[in-house]
Amino acid sequence: MNTFWSHWVTLLTLLFLLFMLIVVVYYWRKNHTADKNKTVDSFDNIQENDAAVPKLLLFSYGIAFLLAAVFLVLYPGLGNWQGLMAWKSTSEATQPHASDLETQITQATLSDSSYLQLSQDNTIVTAGKALFQTHCAACHLSEAEGQTHFPNLTDDVWLYGGTDKDIHHSITQGRNGVMAGWKNILSAEDITHVATYIASLQTDRILSASSFALQQGKTVFNKNCTSCHGSDAKGNQLLGAPNLTDNIWLHDGSIEGITHTINNGLNNVMPAFAQQLSDAEIQALGAYLRHQNTRRKTEVAQLNKEQITQGQYLAYAGDCVACHTGEGGELFGGGLGFVTPFGTLYSTNISSHPEFGIGDYTYAEFYDALHKGKGKHGYLYPAMPYSSYQYITDSDTKALWVYMQSLNYVNTQNLDNKMMFPSNIRLGLLGWNIAFLDTDPLEYPTNSTESWRRGKYLTMSLGHCSECHTPRNIAQALIADKLFQGNLIDGWMAPDITATELYQDRWDVNSLTDFLKTGHSEKGTAFGGMAEVVKNSTRYLTRNDVSAIAEYLITGDKYNIRDKSVGQLTPLGFGNLIPAQINIQAPDLAETIADPQTQDQQLYGLYIQTCGACHGPDGKGREGIAPTLLNNGIIMHKDPYDTIAVTIRGLMPNYLDQETNFMPMSSFNTVLNDADLAQLITFVRQKLGDRNTPVTEGQVTKIRKDLIKAGFAGNIHNLTQSPNNTLE
Repeated sequence: MNTFWSHWVTLLTLLFLLFMLIVVVYYWRKNHTADKNKTVDSFDNIQENDAAVPKLLLFSYGIAFLLAAVFLVLYPGLGNWQGLMAWKSTSEATQPHASDLETQITQATLSDSSYLQLSQDNTIVTAGKALFQTHCAACHLSEAEGQTHFPNLTDDVWLYGGTDKDIHHSITQGRNGVMAGWKNILSAEDITHVATYIASLQTDRILSASSFALQQGKTVFNKNCTSCHGSDAKGNQLLGAPNLTDNIWLHDGSIEGITHTINNGLNNVMPAFAQQLSDAEIQALGAYLRHQNTRRKTEVAQLNKEQITQGQYLAYAGDCVACHTGEGGELFGGGLGFVTPFGTLYSTNISSHPEFGIGDYTYAEFYDALHKGKGKHGYLYPAMPYSSYQYITDSDTKALWVYMQSLNYVNTQNLDNKMMFPSNIRLGLLGWNIAFLDTDPLEYPTNSTESWRRGKYLTMSLGHCSECHTPRNIAQALIADKLFQGNLIDGWMAPDITATELYQDRWDVNSLTDFLKTGHSEKGTAFGGMAEVVKNSTRYLTRNDVSAIAEYLITGDKYNIRDKSVGQLTPLGFGNLIPAQINIQAPDLAETIADPQTQDQQLYGLYIQTCGACHGPDGKGREGIAPTLLNNGIIMHKDPYDTIAVTIRGLMPNYLDQETNFMPMSSFNTVLNDADLAQLITFVRQKLGDRNTPVTEGQVTKIRKDLIKAGFAGNIHNLTQSPNNTLE
């Protein structure tokens, strides 16, 4: 500050202090003549009296004045006056900056050293960090971790190469990555196929795509994309074309994002800094980037490799990827929506990204989220199954934590939940925990087998099977004494899987193990949400662990005791109902038929028309076409909901195994009216499932109405087909 302004600042400061002193003295003296009974003025019948100023206020002003005067004598504050203490600022703003780098270290040291060597010097790294915060953090974030469209600079993945020379060129000359848009060149179908094929190149990517679609996508890729990305899709650093086979995405890596990129192309610009930064400053930046890379590598290297492997297995057992990966999205990037009676929740990014994921969580914070439903930024909604995960052992929790910390960064930002008031107040979830969270430990009877105990642990903790298969109360809390008795989710009934139901439907340990391990068994095939569980979770478990889960479910437990008075069903099939004996030309089910045999023949004719071509005339299914209906667990189930829903919704293949996939099942939503569909399902359940309770037209009507309202029906039901239908 020059002398002129120093004098003015000093004068104005002293004048203000003098004014403070005058005010205090004035009111101190005035207090001696004050009369609280004297009325000074009146406003709207409110009288203002001449009361004394409180002495406490005057004392406070006086003390503040004295402290200010002492401070200005001892410390800077009066212009250029440094104070009797000769104090000087040590804040970052007054420290040597990158522009003073040449005065801190010799130019020779910089020019003769690699970025890695320079990264060992704290002075250079500190200067580089200050430069990075000024020039780079707006795009690459404060720790160089990157975000969508701006790469992570702490890993070893470099679009244009990661040598010192490459990095120096990127900083000084900038980069311009260009990808042409293809929407006017390729058809929409080709773009969809090639986007799906590119997504399939990543390990463990969750996809629902046929082998035909993937092959079509590969053909399109080989014809149009290999010149830049290479025939192996591993990219080209000379062009800045990224490797498409790893799990690291600069741009949106969801299938939707990939499709958008292919359609519209990209033009990414990294500005040049050659005219803004000196060579020493650029090298300091390079040193900082090497420092961040070394820090990240060290963090990962220090993680226990055995715990990483164990944690990955446990993450499969916990089905973490299914919920924390959006539709066609990047693994663990979050964004999957959960529709609840109180609004829509979105799963969060649980990658190791320090800003968007859980990379900055401590183990204690991770533990609290998993076991107590207490997140770093507030209490969690019970859609996160911490009511089950609370049973995970400490050693398994630690292994999960280590595995999560080893994951690549995913730069997907979390979506805001859309919860209604007061459900959007996180603190209220503490009350939910107090009221509904059962924190009693799991009980293991002394006479139970080791495999049963293992099965209970996996089922009730990591597998969290009760979260879907157990009914909930109005507050969405599990009803403990109705364990595994079924629950409606996303237009499917997560069926009753109690020991009684499984026994009655003739499930055994072997068939249930096959079902959970492969998605296929003699009892039918997984579909809907259960197919996702098998695809993302149980198929990765050892057969022994899956068998232990099956043993636990079939044997039973507290609140799941098998009713020994209930016998097993014995479906007999269609018997002597042979297609050749039946006139299957447009049977008139509306006509009343007194003879049960004739009625069965008519219904069998309808079965042949609608179901027999795929499921076979005997209902035993056809390999590669459709699964068995005879002895099928869903057909035999006491609740016909899923059988009705399948016919209305239709089914796509589960894509668990391209070699064993079945064909899509068409929706019968506009093919059969409610009355005919009820009769057909009743007939099939009786003959192929030994269930004799009729399915009513009213049941079908209600389920159809609910599915249409929720948008799950395969197509719009033609109400004129059912003269008795009361829907509007």
